[in-house]
Amino acid sequence: MKNLSGVILLLMIGVFSLNAQTQKNTIKGEISAGAKPVEAATVSLVAAKDSAVVKVEVTNKSGRFEIASAKQGTFLLLISAVGFEKQYKGPFIFGNTQADIDAGYITLQAIAKDLKAVVVTAKKPLIEQKIDKLVVNVDAAPTNAGATAMEVLEKSPGISVDNDGNISLKGKAGVIVMMDGKPTYLSAADLANLLKNTAASSIDQIEIMTQPSSKYDAAGNAGIINIKTKKSLKSGLNGSVTAGGSIGLLSKGDVVYATARSQNSLNFNYRKNKINIFGNYNPNFNKGRNELTINRNFYNPDGSISSKTDMSTSFKGRNNNHSVKLGADYFIDKKNVVGVVFTGFGFFGNPNPSTITSIYNPDGSVQSGLYSTTANNMKFLNYTANVNYKHTFDSTGKEFSADIDYVKYDNVSDMLLTTYPRDYSDKLGDPVLLKGHLPSDINIYSVKADYTHPLKGDAKFEAGIKSTLVKNDNTVDYARDAGEGWIPDARSNHFLYEENINAAYINLGKKFNDKWSGQVGLRAENTNTKGKQVINDSSFTRHYTNLFPTAFVSYAVDKNNQLTLSYSRRVNRPNYQDLNPFTFFLDSLTYKKGNPYLLPQFTHSIELSHNLKGKYIFSVNYSRTTDVISEIIRQNTDEKIIFATTENISTFRNMGLSITAPFKWAPWFNTNVFANLYNNHYKGMYNAEPIDLSYTAYMVNVTNSFTITKGFSAELSGFYRSKSVNQLLVIDPMYQMSIGLQKSLLKDKATLRLNFRDPFGWQKFGGVSRYGDVDVTIRNRWDTRQISASLTYRFGKNTIAPSRKRATGVSDEINRAGQAN
Repeated sequence: MKNLSGVILLLMIGVFSLNAQTQKNTIKGEISAGAKPVEAATVSLVAAKDSAVVKVEVTNKSGRFEIASAKQGTFLLLISAVGFEKQYKGPFIFGNTQADIDAGYITLQAIAKDLKAVVVTAKKPLIEQKIDKLVVNVDAAPTNAGATAMEVLEKSPGISVDNDGNISLKGKAGVIVMMDGKPTYLSAADLANLLKNTAASSIDQIEIMTQPSSKYDAAGNAGIINIKTKKSLKSGLNGSVTAGGSIGLLSKGDVVYATARSQNSLNFNYRKNKINIFGNYNPNFNKGRNELTINRNFYNPDGSISSKTDMSTSFKGRNNNHSVKLGADYFIDKKNVVGVVFTGFGFFGNPNPSTITSIYNPDGSVQSGLYSTTANNMKFLNYTANVNYKHTFDSTGKEFSADIDYVKYDNVSDMLLTTYPRDYSDKLGDPVLLKGHLPSDINIYSVKADYTHPLKGDAKFEAGIKSTLVKNDNTVDYARDAGEGWIPDARSNHFLYEENINAAYINLGKKFNDKWSGQVGLRAENTNTKGKQVINDSSFTRHYTNLFPTAFVSYAVDKNNQLTLSYSRRVNRPNYQDLNPFTFFLDSLTYKKGNPYLLPQFTHSIELSHNLKGKYIFSVNYSRTTDVISEIIRQNTDEKIIFATTENISTFRNMGLSITAPFKWAPWFNTNVFANLYNNHYKGMYNAEPIDLSYTAYMVNVTNSFTITKGFSAELSGFYRSKSVNQLLVIDPMYQMSIGLQKSLLKDKATLRLNFRDPFGWQKFGGVSRYGDVDVTIRNRWDTRQISASLTYRFGKNTIAPSRKRATGVSDEINRAGQAN
């Protein structure tokens, strides 16, 4: 693959020898009022920074327009017509690799007789396909009412979520999830916990990037998902307040359990003269329930079954969580701006699982069993601070920006595991107690700087540097009581981990003529790590430097067809909790253990995409990953114990075909479809035995949007994922449907949303792991059936002002700190 990456880079660099010509970008769309097209509407392309008019066109009899411009930058569309309110649409970015943009369908509102001010009411589409990413506008879907960030991700195009909250993109694990351009530094478990407790009402957009450029951290072999929280573009004081709640249902036999959660948020923005102040606050609670079963077969050396175990766990509990964000931008002058952002998240919960484990003889008779309960008291606190500066040299796009970040995670978990032995008659014995105090402290420091320099002949040069230092201090203090008082447990531990990553990158992009454009980049990352287990005095130190090339070539076949070929090399480092060698218990026979000797995994990825008419996207992708970080199951057959751990045990090959297509069946009926057909192939060794798992699978996401009357819309959406393989687990099909209604109230100042999520209770998780001596079947059901309602009220001015969009320097590190539950 090293030779292959070198050949691809040479080919793509060779493209830059073509003669440079100016390429015009085009933007098109359709203007209507209700179900009728608006003829002779004036459509102006204006610069976002100063509202200067770049070009003006008029719609035809069908309400269609098309504007061509050779200028680069960020623009808005201003639409005006006699008898209708003026309306803005955008922003749209004309970059050095941009071709055609479809602004979609824009609906104008008739001017009310008592109208005293111009109000901007452009409605965003649910899904926007841009040249380098796919964007999901969260508020555009009524079925997102009452949902969490995890549930919104789960139904987004190409994204799938497994039983433990691990996120995959187009069938590939190893996705980096960012919040407002910043890494979350979280383990998969903690990240899942954060997303499950983040209200969808606080999210503006989700950006999905399968092939990020060298400007981004090289982490994440499957790509990057950036969750953007709400921040207003409007001048003056404005914002919104949302209050909502959900009732969930979970059936277990003849019993139906009810659950509940709230969805509340406050968003505000104050922009005046040189100052912009913004923030949000989201106080919520969640009372949930989950039913998990694990069936295991244990084998004799001759291959016959020696025993079976059935484990049934009921999770129930309540948590309260609060998230807050407060920031300010100060525009020193037209060329300089400085900003600060503070965020915080607090989770306070008491998940209390109870487990019944039965051990059977081969003939099905009961041998023995266990009954256990766990009382948990968990506190999860996260604070971040960012200081940023940006200098714009001139109007050509030449600029310099810098960020300084500090991130802190302060997590404490106290648990008491009580285990009762059971004999064949189900009689309980004397309990054995295990209590644990598990504090975790993570501190992250980061500084980065980026420079952009437009060149002659439609070219652009980018460069940047970044340095990050992570300090991780974890303790687990266990004590055991078997009826004779508390004594220290040998599984207590203290683990210290420190990591420093220094990176630098360059990017060069160019438009050569009306047909060809391209971009090449190279990122270098130097990694230095050291870890120490204090109690047994063992340690390790690693130093390595890697290069991560990226390359893009785009060819415009004609006005309606554009081909893009891209290549990247990426890395996925172990998250901090996977490196932690501690033991975390589900019950006395089932636990999870970290691995401090994990190595990073590396991926080569190639993607060819075809953009048809700026709307239909067809892509073919291929990737190969070495030293795959895989969660595996190991077991002790004699003691009937199984535990999950993480190891580098296999290579992974993924290839797939995906299609993104919007359809407008009628002025009141739109459909967005995403379909992905892919094959995953894992090869490796387990206990000196070969592993060879391959499966061809598909997934389909469909969203149907209906305009019932003015201000009243509905949505019918769902997804289906076929049987597939993820790491060493073969996963059963999973599917779900949601129904949503949305009604505008109080002259469009308020929105009422109702959502029926998974009304038939279809969604559930199932999977099988069979390799070596492992034979495990997993089944999980949770309160997916949700009835939600929310009311959002918007206050303040609605006149658009240009916003400053920026990302800070801590994205990969925040992801790797994660700890999902």
